[in-house]
Amino acid sequence: MLTLRDFPVRLNSVRSVLLAVALCVGPCAFAAPFPRPDGVAVTGADGNQVKMLGFATFWNSLCACVPLKDLGFDTRLLAQLSYWRGYDESTDHRSLWEASVTPTLRWTAPGTGPVAVFAEAGVGVSALSATRINNERHFGSAFQFNEQGGLGVAFGEHRRFELAAYARHVSNGGIKQPNNGITLFGGVFRVALD
Repeated sequence: MLTLRDFPVRLNSVRSVLLAVALCVGPCAFAAPFPRPDGVAVTGADGNQVKMLGFATFWNSLCACVPLKDLGFDTRLLAQLSYWRGYDESTDHRSLWEASVTPTLRWTAPGTGPVAVFAEAGVGVSALSATRINNERHFGSAFQFNEQGGLGVAFGEHRRFELAAYARHVSNGGIKQPNNGITLFGGVFRVALD
């Protein structure tokens, strides 16, 4: 079970991640007004002797692709800041921060009721505050790719709430060695803001 004691805050790590997020999002802010997020989320995951706790926001319907929407597909952009805490107590590399942006393709099962089943998959980019966690996980670079997929249900009035299980892999795709990567399995709870 994840507890807040598993996630101590390190000021230098927070600064590094905030700088990475600003560099990624900054150009968008000058190009055009960035739309207000459609919702927020809390994620938790575990894998390869690492616990992860994340806070995210998302934007829906980034594409007006009518043929996709007719088949039940839609797009979503996820932006997340997460803290990773390793189990290995014998190392100085116990934690790191990750900032990620992941476009996803989402399919929702047909139905008009208050509950809907959905599946989603996405590929994005991540920035890590460190290139190592525990003794055996070396990422090679702070720049990483992330792939994730999940299954879940949307429920409540206007399907405002979502609960899903997901798998997520983070690695640099072999652009720099070592490339140990990490695979996490977890859950997410999302709430639409409107």
